[in-house]
Amino acid sequence: MSDSTTLFELKEKAKWSADPKEKKAAIKELSAHGQIAIPQLEEILTITAYEEIRTACAEAIRAILANSKQGTETATVSKDNPPATADTMSSKSQKKEEKEKQEGVAASDLRLADLPP
Repeated sequence: MSDSTTLFELKEKAKWSADPKEKKAAIKELSAHGQIAIPQLEEILTITAYEEIRTACAEAIRAILANSKQGTETATVSKDNPPATADTMSSKSQKKEEKEKQEGVAASDLRLADLPP
């Protein structure tokens, strides 16, 4: 079975199953597919009337995004690429703050859009 078929079937199961445990299992299985499953999880999030299913979808999306963010920040340590120290981390955060000042938007000012009821 192709990924798109599997994702579709899991999405439909999470949306329309009568059993909340089955819905959560489908959401968990969807989240195992990574970023490709985010649109399906968002659709479930907007359609479901059950708070616990919304929460499960939101947590799954958050976990996928956190994992993808971690994966992009992974770096190897070598003689030419030493591990980050407090000094290099503070200089990076200072550079980030300077960039935000230039752009006029601080990361702390950004919010996720309110989700529809």
